[in-house]
Amino acid sequence: MSESELAAAKALAGELDMTVSDLVRVLLQLPADSVGTGARLVVVDRTTAAKLSREMTRWGHHYNQAVHALNAIAYYLRANDIDAPDVLEELARAERKLEEMRPAVESLRGEVAKLSGEALAALWR
Repeated sequence: MSESELAAAKALAGELDMTVSDLVRVLLQLPADSVGTGARLVVVDRTTAAKLSREMTRWGHHYNQAVHALNAIAYYLRANDIDAPDVLEELARAERKLEEMRPAVESLRGEVAKLSGEALAALWR
């Protein structure tokens, strides 16, 4: 690399809060057909991947709790151990829990849809 290319690599790495080595690792993952096209490269590091995993697990627990509540309602209805007002109250509670999650789920869905058309690279440091 020339001095100016090395300086440009260091500047870009600095802007992205990466080392030059990490920058080179990421750039080596670029699909050949995206080089020079101006396509975005999305880099996912280990910390971000772990945060995404924890968040998805948390959402899974919420959905599991909502389904469990609905199953409990169905069980008690079949056993005639619950009356209509109680059923409506439990359904409203389950609906509120699901509605609380809807904005975050929609946001993630939109972001993933945007990323699906981008070149992705992993940085496992």
